[in-house]
Amino acid sequence: MKVLKETPFNKWHHDLHARMGDFAGWELPMWYTSILEEHRTVRNAAGMFDVSDMGRVWVTGNKAGAFLSGVLTKNAEQLRVGSAQLSLTCLEDGGILDDLLIYRLDIDEYLIVWNAGNAEQKLNWLAHWLEPNMEVAIEDKTHDTTMLAIQGPDVCQMETLKELRRLPRFGVTKTRIQGLSAYVARTGYTGEDGFEIIADVPTGLSLWQLFIENGVMPCGLGARDILRLEAGMFLYGQDIDTSTNPFEAGLGWLVDLEHDDFVGKSALLEIRHNGISRKLVGFQMKGRGIARSGYPIISSGQEVGRVTSGGYSPTLNANIGLGYVPIDISSIGTNFEIVVRDRPVLAEVVGKRFYKKGG
Repeated sequence: MKVLKETPFNKWHHDLHARMGDFAGWELPMWYTSILEEHRTVRNAAGMFDVSDMGRVWVTGNKAGAFLSGVLTKNAEQLRVGSAQLSLTCLEDGGILDDLLIYRLDIDEYLIVWNAGNAEQKLNWLAHWLEPNMEVAIEDKTHDTTMLAIQGPDVCQMETLKELRRLPRFGVTKTRIQGLSAYVARTGYTGEDGFEIIADVPTGLSLWQLFIENGVMPCGLGARDILRLEAGMFLYGQDIDTSTNPFEAGLGWLVDLEHDDFVGKSALLEIRHNGISRKLVGFQMKGRGIARSGYPIISSGQEVGRVTSGGYSPTLNANIGLGYVPIDISSIGTNFEIVVRDRPVLAEVVGKRFYKKGG
């Protein structure tokens, strides 16, 4: 029997009678009440997610910035203290090993927050490129800390978080919440405003209880998945992986080919020069049917791709999704078909960002 990893909040999830499931080897809540109710809570009020499964790796030392710049697609040394940026780490052939957030906590202190999947592979990947004379330390603190995401339009109105209202988008700070010390960032994965809070385990448990007492609804992965899909954000392992490159995924903006050499740069330069043959697109179903990950995409009677993510959007009251298709059918307004339960259903290419806050 597969033994799943547990976050420090695991008992509390069970006490709240959450429907639990396996996500990247972790036992996590899929939902507590219903996916629809939790989705609407985040869009209209405030919801809280246990995202402690995400990796939290500190990289420190006076060469930490230079080291990270050599393994990431964006220059970490240019990042200001107290700010964060999205980046990628790619293999030598340009395949995406992960998409991640890099936070600069101090001059010689960085924090990587990456996806739960293939964590050991990524740690080994970092260690592989670390030269002995660099005097850079890599410390995985995933199991020694917690991470909560508080998301929704009411978050910044909460009395307990009022001191954080001035934290800019993609800012990070070490602060106190009701006397409890934590790192707080303003990045997000749902399309709504909110904060990500990283703290030691006892503090994290206290913060969970504090937010519950302030009326924040715990939400599960079911709601988070459709929230991020509506916001046009990708799930590693479905929408991107080592078999995809940044340009076909529409993530070329995360690749700075002007900064010094980094792992995968030569391959990415060649890919950009030669061009891509397929592209990740957003689509909306025109016929009845919900597209799910893995469903075939059909054009002119031939299978040309597969759905990577799909589902029902409560915000749009429509069935939406993402998938890779050939360049010649990737333009907005183009139609193709998706096979849903052995039946082709018409779909139309639309922008990948289905939902924008406030509209």
